Amino acid sequence: MIAEDRIARLESDVAEVKGDVKVLNARVSESIIATVKEFGALRTEMEKGFGALRTEIERDRVSTEKGFGALRAEIEKDRVGTEKGFGALRAEIEKDRLGTEKGFGALRTEIEKDRVGTEKGLGAVRTEMGVLRTDMEVLRTDMEVLRTDMERGFGTLKASIESAKLWMLVTGVGSVILVTFVTFLGRALKLF
Repeated sequence: MIAEDRIARLESDVAEVKGDVKVLNARVSESIIATVKEFGALRTEMEKGFGALRTEIERDRVSTEKGFGALRAEIEKDRVGTEKGFGALRAEIEKDRLGTEKGFGALRTEIEKDRVGTEKGLGAVRTEMGVLRTDMEVLRTDMEVLRTDMERGFGTLKASIESAKLWMLVTGVGSVILVTFVTFLGRALKLF
């Protein structure tokens, strides 16, 4: 009997547990259904929010692309304007460079012409000085011969007189040569 009581109690406990399990099963099913409904509502609300966010992001992207397009156009316009400015500056610098080169070329030509003229003038002065030096040497030699001849032929007095004459002659010739040289040198310097 004890065993039967125990079996009966166990059966009653099992029935009670089955009833509790059914109640729990119903509550869990209700909870799952409520949670699914809640998550469905939350999911719908999130999808609406994500859709609005996507729309706003797309609108901002389009606006940003328009802004970048306008910025690109402005940068391109400024670049073209800058290139035109640099082109004009390059042309002006090249024009100035060519003008400067022409000026230096003319200056070089004029300097070379003056140098050649100066060299010719100095060459003529050197030649004239050489001729004068040769003439002076010949004159000195002639004067020496003359003096020797005079001393031998006329004696001391005549030699003194002749020497004085010779001195006057040398001084006069020297003066003439000096005046000629100074005149020529003055003309040569006027050329420069």
